[in-house]
Amino acid sequence: MPSQRSKRLRKKLYLDEFAVFGFVISLKLNTESDEELDAFIESLADFAESRHLLVGGGGMSDIELVIGSALRYGSATEQDRKSIKEWIEERNEVELLELGSLVDLHQLEFVD
Repeated sequence: MPSQRSKRLRKKLYLDEFAVFGFVISLKLNTESDEELDAFIESLADFAESRHLLVGGGGMSDIELVIGSALRYGSATEQDRKSIKEWIEERNEVELLELGSLVDLHQLEFVD
């Protein structure tokens, strides 16, 4: 049985009531140049920042991004997911979109 952690430690480790949630999106783009790709990513980042979100990740035509709150101890919301999804679906550069559910970002595992 795990030991009970103090509130201070839970906060420091982003656990329980201090967990930070975000979501992963996978995109397949049909951009024809690096400039088009850069413009799309910059536009997405600007839109996300307008919602106090940060975007991280990468790729070329197949892109995987993690989106989370820009606020300390803040979390992305279902409304954020919906807004990002709607914004992406309006873009001509996107062939395929896979939108993940909200997850604890500190529990994500990344593979190189």
